[in-house]
Amino acid sequence: MRKMLTMSRRSAPIRAATVRERLRRTACIRRLSRVLLGVVMAAGGAAHGQDVPDEPSGAGLVERQNTVRERLQRLEGLMLNLARALEATEPEKAERLRDTLDQVGQRRVKARAERLVALLREGKLSDASRDQEALLGDLGALLDLLTSQETELDKRRAERERLEAHKRAIRALLDEQAERLMRTQRASPDDEGALPALEAPQRETQRKTDELQREMEGRPFEGGQPPGAPQARRAADHMRQAADRLGEARRQDAEAEQQRAMEQLQRALDELEDALRQVRREEMEQTLAALEARFRAMREREKQVRATVASLAGGPREGRSRMDQMRLAEAVDTQRQVSQDCAAVHRILVDEGTTVILPELVTQLADDVDAIAALLDQGETSPRGVQMLDDVITLLDEILGAIETRTAENQEAPAQERPRAGGDDAQPLLPGSAELKLLRGSQVRINERTAALAAGSAGADGGVEHERLSMRQRRLAELTQRMHERK
Repeated sequence: MRKMLTMSRRSAPIRAATVRERLRRTACIRRLSRVLLGVVMAAGGAAHGQDVPDEPSGAGLVERQNTVRERLQRLEGLMLNLARALEATEPEKAERLRDTLDQVGQRRVKARAERLVALLREGKLSDASRDQEALLGDLGALLDLLTSQETELDKRRAERERLEAHKRAIRALLDEQAERLMRTQRASPDDEGALPALEAPQRETQRKTDELQREMEGRPFEGGQPPGAPQARRAADHMRQAADRLGEARRQDAEAEQQRAMEQLQRALDELEDALRQVRREEMEQTLAALEARFRAMREREKQVRATVASLAGGPREGRSRMDQMRLAEAVDTQRQVSQDCAAVHRILVDEGTTVILPELVTQLADDVDAIAALLDQGETSPRGVQMLDDVITLLDEILGAIETRTAENQEAPAQERPRAGGDDAQPLLPGSAELKLLRGSQVRINERTAALAAGSAGADGGVEHERLSMRQRRLAELTQRMHERK
């Protein structure tokens, strides 16, 4: 116990240093946000001529606009350097920085800032003021992107869910309108009040369609006009005409308008299905990219930990230098970071919802990573720990291989040629063959660890290891059954 406490005290500085490093990088992003906010405020001041002397030449405005341009140049360099530094350890933050940099390029921010300086030097204040307002709006959008907690994947998922909701609503309206048409066709020609009685139900369906169309057009869509909205508007117009004809007891004209309304609703449904197919494809690509970045970062960290543990294996704990103890403490901290990454990845997979095996494998991965951290925290660097790290790295290799295979398939086949899961179901994140391969690899590792347990290599922790392996074997059997039922 005294040795463990001593080691814990010695490891505290390196852990604190690691925490400080992560906080420093987070602070860097905050500082970048403040710099960008300063640029926005400076640009706003330049745009409105605040505190600028009344000079015929506009020299004060030129100087202020030139300051904005220089700040933008420095900001871009800072963002690029920080994105590179965060690539391996914090891929989500690196991705957010790259997204912001991409937008800087797409919006031609630097070129527009230089043009503003030129316009002010030429005395074209009206043109400069107009361009400054536009640039100010874009800088504000970049600030929102840099500080937003919502990733592109979150936005794509929200867009997909919105389209799915619109599709369900259109389908319900289509069924309802078919009912309206059927009642019109069945109305007795001998009953003078039969058709006028159908006017109110038709207007109710029209009201629902109008509401849906306004809701669809009330949310911006990345591709331009919201899919299905124009057709929904035309369908509502035909419903209105149909209701008028029903009130006038003009059966044939009412039926014709009801048929046209159904045709427009079907076209809206078709357009929504096309848009959903595209959004689902983009969501899958972004999900795969996010997962790949996470798993690569985890694998890199695990390899570093393995190298540390392997270099310390075999030697007595008492003979370790202070540097060795600090390296071991850093390895423990790294394992805990990987465990946190596992939790983040698990949330992504659960939200995605189409893969059976990956969430369970990530849960097992986190369990092994935590077990390794506990061993290292006790100063243990035995061959067993090295073997557990090898198993973790092998699992990460297998997962990355499955993701790379799916990514290659998506790039080779156009979206319309890819197999669909059928109906409204999204295409699975991983093909069934890849999941079976991961399942088989997991079974092989359970078999190997069971054999090692039988040989007594687990030592005093044999009971815990036995329970862990038993639980995994049961979960593997359940997953196999679920995959079989899904076919």
